[in-house]
Amino acid sequence: MKHRLRLISYLILTAFGFICQASAQDSESVPVTGVRVLTLEDIEKDGALLVNWKYHPGDDQEWANPAFDDTAWESTTSPQWVLDEIPRRGWEGIGWFRLHLSVPDERLWHTPLALQVIYQAGASEIYLDGELIYTFGKVGNRKEEEEPYWERNPQVISFSGQTDHLIAVRYSNFSSYQLTPVLGFALGIGPLNSGIKGRVNIVRSGTTLQMVWTAILIFMMLQHLLLFLFYPRARKNLYFALSAGSIGVFVFLIFQFLLITTSVTETLYVLRLLLCVYVLIFLSGMLFLYTIFYPKLPKLFWFFLAGWILILCFGLLSLRAGFPLFGNVVLALASSVGLVFVCCLLFASFTFLEMARVIIVAIFKKKDGAWIFGIGSLTPIILPALSAFFLSYTGFENINKNININWQLSTLAITLAPLFSMSVYLARDFSRTHRKLETEALERQFLEVEHTRKTEELEEARELQMSMLPQAAPQLPNLDVAFEMRPATEVGGDYYDYNLTGDGQLTIAIGDATGHGMNAGLVVSAVKSLFKTSPPRAGNLETLERISQGIKSMNLKRLYMAMTLVTFNQNRLELAGAGMPPALFYRASVNLVDEIFLEGMPLGGFIGAERQETSYQLQSGDTILLMSDGLPEMLNPENEMLDYSRTKELFEEVADQPPKAIIDHLFKASLSWADGEPQADDITLVVIKAR
Repeated sequence: MKHRLRLISYLILTAFGFICQASAQDSESVPVTGVRVLTLEDIEKDGALLVNWKYHPGDDQEWANPAFDDTAWESTTSPQWVLDEIPRRGWEGIGWFRLHLSVPDERLWHTPLALQVIYQAGASEIYLDGELIYTFGKVGNRKEEEEPYWERNPQVISFSGQTDHLIAVRYSNFSSYQLTPVLGFALGIGPLNSGIKGRVNIVRSGTTLQMVWTAILIFMMLQHLLLFLFYPRARKNLYFALSAGSIGVFVFLIFQFLLITTSVTETLYVLRLLLCVYVLIFLSGMLFLYTIFYPKLPKLFWFFLAGWILILCFGLLSLRAGFPLFGNVVLALASSVGLVFVCCLLFASFTFLEMARVIIVAIFKKKDGAWIFGIGSLTPIILPALSAFFLSYTGFENINKNININWQLSTLAITLAPLFSMSVYLARDFSRTHRKLETEALERQFLEVEHTRKTEELEEARELQMSMLPQAAPQLPNLDVAFEMRPATEVGGDYYDYNLTGDGQLTIAIGDATGHGMNAGLVVSAVKSLFKTSPPRAGNLETLERISQGIKSMNLKRLYMAMTLVTFNQNRLELAGAGMPPALFYRASVNLVDEIFLEGMPLGGFIGAERQETSYQLQSGDTILLMSDGLPEMLNPENEMLDYSRTKELFEEVADQPPKAIIDHLFKASLSWADGEPQADDITLVVIKAR
């Protein structure tokens, strides 16, 4: 059971970056005689782990003296203990360890060797033959005085010209053992040059990999973060940037953990950062996939979000204070670090399965770009398999080198292949979007050219239409006439005109064609031609029917013209209507405005349709207002119409004034009513006042 617990503890330590190199040598055959024999062959081969220690809890400086009798002390093979292997004397937070060394080989005398602190959870003072040679951290008699620390670089140690030596270690650990599954320290002795060279190579290669990997990932993060900032609607770029950046920070922290950290405080600080980044990696990866393949976040995401938040809170709490151990429960589950580690692995497995499910479903549904993620997901499996095949094909003569190559390929594939597939997808999506924008730009240019052409044509048509309207009002001794039209578009559907005979008979026409634009302008042109060619003495009803037949014969397909004809002969007024709004008649003698309703079908519809006509005798000051429906149907910002009753009230306010003043007042009132709303229909006003 103890061996299993030790194995579990070492696996946990290795997973979190503790380099327990002693695990490979714990099982070597060393006779338990109380003396560790050092030979040149042991040191030159793999280095010698220092085992067969004597242990005593407490603190007494006399215990560093080589002459001190420690036969009553408790023996322990290694001072690196799993917690349920603590000797029967127990652990009080501080204690001494003594190791008797035998160096019979004279070639090791006065030879600089490398003393390697393989692992240390607390603080220690190392004595050789009673003299203090190194201090790692600050050893204290209570927690407040202690400063845990351990040195990764090999330290120089040299044995004097004698056979028997003593290494004594004063060691303290008051709290950190609650956060790590192994208590104590591990020391080894090896060749100095190879030790220094090995350490330099590890730091150099590790730092190079750290910088290269981190730079690649951070560059990918910045690239897609800028894409998101320039186009915030593409949130997938943000999630990819978070994923790449968090993996970059994770890689950086892992190398810091393996190469730089030398104390429990630093270790716990880096572990907290690693945990935060670890959670962000999975959440950003899930958000990236969901954003691509789902129209909105599925409910399952909130389950994973809650789970990762709980793991994060539990991990930060446990890495801050440590959880007490529960008797003889399995060490990996009793240690707070082990609990966090196991929870992270389990929930990461569930998250991986969910992400794989999203990709597989997208591939089966043949969603665009899903195959890219499929290849990126298979690469971490295929590439290590290929490297393993290469390993078996090339033989095992240089197995260490091949295994190193295989490990590097596997790590590189697992880390970068999924990210690379994401980046490829985003680059492909960006390229497609760019091509689409280019196509839309060309279409826009074509539409702008077409719009310019149509605008020019409409402007020419408008000028032509306006040129067909009377430029000046008729001059008669007994009448004052004014008219004005304001079209809603370049070519309006309203029309006004007049015919004046030689004997002073005046016929005024006002009309409103259905619709606007070129079609309405075509109807107006036809009506003008028919009106101008009407017989001078023809009646209003006869003229309306003639124009209606002319429009219908043109087969203009549901294009009609509403029209009112007004004839003035001496002081007699005759009106005939065909679907126009009522005329307003101001009687000056009684200061009253009447509405003249004339029923009748618009022109261009049924042949021979019945229409009404009426006549009045004009008195001096009487005024007639003819209008299209554009004025009473003017809308305000609340979508309310001016309506006919308000139009009548506006006319009553100025009915006794000259025709031009009446028109100006009505247009000004309509603009005030619209309050900035665009004009939706043509407005035409004709005012006739009897003198």
